[in-house]
Amino acid sequence: MKVTKFISILALGICLVTASPLHPRQAPVGKWDIVGDSEVAAMHIVLASYKDIYIIDKVEANKIKQAKGNPAISAVYDIETNQVTPLDLTTDTFCSAGSFFANGTLFHGGGAESGLGYNPGYQSVRFITPTDPNPDWTEIPDGMTTSRWYPAMATLPNGNVLVMGGSLKGTGKNNDAFNNPTYEIWSAGGAPQPQPVQFPFLVEVMPYNLYPFVHVMPNFDNKQIIFVFANTQGILYDIETYTVISKIPVIPDGVRSYPLTGNSVLLPLKPSLNYKPTIMICGGNTEMEITSPAIASCGRIDPTEANAQWEMDNFGGTGRVMPDSVLLPNAQVLYVNGAGTGFAGYHRGPKDNPLYLNDNPTLTPFIYDPETKEWNTNLAPSTVPRMYHSVATLVSDGRVFVAGSNPQPNVELGTKFPTEYRVEMFTPPYLQTGLARPVINSVAGFTTLNTQRVQVTYQQTVEVKVTKGQTNSFITAAIIHHGFVTHSQSFSRKYVLLKVISAQYDPDNSNNLTLNLEMPPNPTILPPGPSYLYILDNGIPATYSVALTLTLDTT
Repeated sequence: MKVTKFISILALGICLVTASPLHPRQAPVGKWDIVGDSEVAAMHIVLASYKDIYIIDKVEANKIKQAKGNPAISAVYDIETNQVTPLDLTTDTFCSAGSFFANGTLFHGGGAESGLGYNPGYQSVRFITPTDPNPDWTEIPDGMTTSRWYPAMATLPNGNVLVMGGSLKGTGKNNDAFNNPTYEIWSAGGAPQPQPVQFPFLVEVMPYNLYPFVHVMPNFDNKQIIFVFANTQGILYDIETYTVISKIPVIPDGVRSYPLTGNSVLLPLKPSLNYKPTIMICGGNTEMEITSPAIASCGRIDPTEANAQWEMDNFGGTGRVMPDSVLLPNAQVLYVNGAGTGFAGYHRGPKDNPLYLNDNPTLTPFIYDPETKEWNTNLAPSTVPRMYHSVATLVSDGRVFVAGSNPQPNVELGTKFPTEYRVEMFTPPYLQTGLARPVINSVAGFTTLNTQRVQVTYQQTVEVKVTKGQTNSFITAAIIHHGFVTHSQSFSRKYVLLKVISAQYDPDNSNNLTLNLEMPPNPTILPPGPSYLYILDNGIPATYSVALTLTLDTT
């Protein structure tokens, strides 16, 4: 008779401390590799599949052209081959936003003026479905009733997409004449041109209200509650009742939103903490002055708590304006890119004598551990300055895709901070241990993975078969929605640690395990639509994550 062995699984928790200690290592860790050429300047990116990244730029003379001859402003970057294929657009996508519908279609909206054969994009909406056989953009040039430049987006728990704020025209910072203090909600296949709803908060936080930070708050009542932050202030808002639930105290030290651009992240949600939401906002600046040093502080807060207060630390000891954050599979946060001085915007003056609004590039990445509140600052630096219009995202194999940087209105090469087409991959320390990585063999009965998305539902127990990486294994699982990345934002991004209900050895091969994982309890915890399943062994992610679709269908 064969005996079945079991492995116990512990849920990770957050240990709260008041300090933010630094523990530098003797030699820098992590590794940078220049792997390819984006051919389209990467102002916006989204992980569309386990191997494809969609790149979107504004109208400018990029390296490749669309089929009809215009310079391409959108393309697909293949992570495996580092090859680029142009996509067709007709409207200017400058400083727009994106988020996924529950059905897996990417909704993209807003933009700027016409040029180089492109139509104005201020009111445009665009759609692309990565699972289509030959995906490409479809557009409604005047889809929105109002113009939006620098709007924010978020996928709502019901699968619709919230579009919030922005300005009616391009501007260095917002003003009363251009301000668009409204939001609208789009549904896949729904009626076009939903009517805007007035949102007074975007008047109260003028003039620093462009690209407001928006996070959907977890709850167990399926309420559509969002945290919105701009300038130095935040609120909790109930979309269904049009009600401000509470106001959040002013964050210390300075302004955190465009053009004094900081970064906001919803830290990993954990079932052991009942999915308690913690927002962390880092960087920014105090004034629109070229030599002004970037803010070297971060604030953490749970905006759903009564009398919520900011808990501050020193951002690892280095100020950054325009930083990008990446939620890593091991529930830590990587910060890359940005500048040590100045603010977001194009250089002034001619190409041969430019005056850059931001300088002193921050080349060294930092990794923050939300559980211990410690910073690892002794990581290998990049050699590529990435400031205004830079991007970064986690990819399926656990590395980080980093691209972009274009602090000038048009393509300029051979200058101090040129239009940057080089693509880098950052290898985090967890891939440098020399230890074997686990392998995901099947999910919900599917053994051929990442050729199609595996559909799962909320609260479902999903069987996942893996080959463990190490003899003394400690298996954890997480599901990540990577969001739409632009301007130090990742719209709709969420990380959820999964409950491992059981882990059972294969009696014929003790290296193989059958896991039973419980999916998030409801769509306020993780948005419906595309996400990625990560399995880790002692903090080392599997060779590839698996593409999932969280569906609202419970039948």
